[in-house]
Amino acid sequence: MKLAISCHPTQGGSGVVATELAIALAARGHEVHMVACDRPFRLTRGSGVRYHKVDVVDYPLFRHPPHDLCLANRLAEVITDHGVEILHAHYAVPHAICAILAAEVVASHRVRVITTLHGTDITLVGSHRSFYEICRHAMVTSDGLTAVSQWLGDRTVETFELAERPAVIPNFVDTARFSPTGRSDYPDGSTFRIVHASNFRPVKRIPDVVRVFERIQRELPAELILVGEGPDLGLVRELCAELGICRKVRFAGVRTDMVGTFRHAHLYLLLSDYESFGLSALEAMACGTPVVVSEAGGLVEVVQDGRTGLLCPVGDVERTARKALELLSNQAAWQQTSARAADHARTTFGVDEVVPQYERFYEQVLSAE
Repeated sequence: MKLAISCHPTQGGSGVVATELAIALAARGHEVHMVACDRPFRLTRGSGVRYHKVDVVDYPLFRHPPHDLCLANRLAEVITDHGVEILHAHYAVPHAICAILAAEVVASHRVRVITTLHGTDITLVGSHRSFYEICRHAMVTSDGLTAVSQWLGDRTVETFELAERPAVIPNFVDTARFSPTGRSDYPDGSTFRIVHASNFRPVKRIPDVVRVFERIQRELPAELILVGEGPDLGLVRELCAELGICRKVRFAGVRTDMVGTFRHAHLYLLLSDYESFGLSALEAMACGTPVVVSEAGGLVEVVQDGRTGLLCPVGDVERTARKALELLSNQAAWQQTSARAADHARTTFGVDEVVPQYERFYEQVLSAE
């Protein structure tokens, strides 16, 4: 098949999944093109995926550069130049709308538009009245619609009153790269490394991560590694200073390769208000890192409570810290959880389990009248 994939190129989960899918499809023999304003940060050279940059025109007449129109135009060019059959948009705004517009521009060349919903494009952006109608139009007009979790599929139907439920195809992890090989052992007497990675938005509740860590480090030697950047970064720095733990917290910035970080971590914290899936938790699990996550959204579909990690009520810092301490303080339990996490990620969410689901979905859409 010949496919073009459009996504946000930054470190958010939707861009990561789109890029990993493109790489996996190319490895399976498909011709894959990625279209974005910048090279997606996980798209390495030599991956077999062709990258097409969107050049945004900055013309004095426009108050804001017309990125969306430039994206639609670039997609149309890629469709006609390369005979693309499937145009796969990741995230409703603006990618699904731009994909539909591009397909209309090149109507003489029949291309199918598939939209994958990732979470905040539905729960935050799409449900806002400024975007609601156009997001709904993108969903009902797409030739195929998928969501990354059962929870997100249900929310989408409820929020947008859809007649049909999106097909659910979960996120996945490349367990050839994200694996426990070479991971750090249980730190018997040494420092526990606790990690959080995100785009530092309020929904991620990073102050809760810091407060949970502050309670952990009272009883165990520990350090916190915060990966990423975003609007709450300053707030989190101030909180660390207020709690007197700055020397034990490392701000690592954006990292394009998280494998080493996860392999050397002993616990991963993801305490969001909700996650549509929780890709970072899955990648940590694949590296054998036990996770402690919010019992909210699609996370309950990824983490098996008490087996591959722990589920905790949103905002309950004391209970979360207590459960994390119980796990970290018990070497046998930690090692069992580590092994189960890696096995569950490999057997349920590995590339070979999930990518064929996308291939079958593509074939289904292509064969439909």
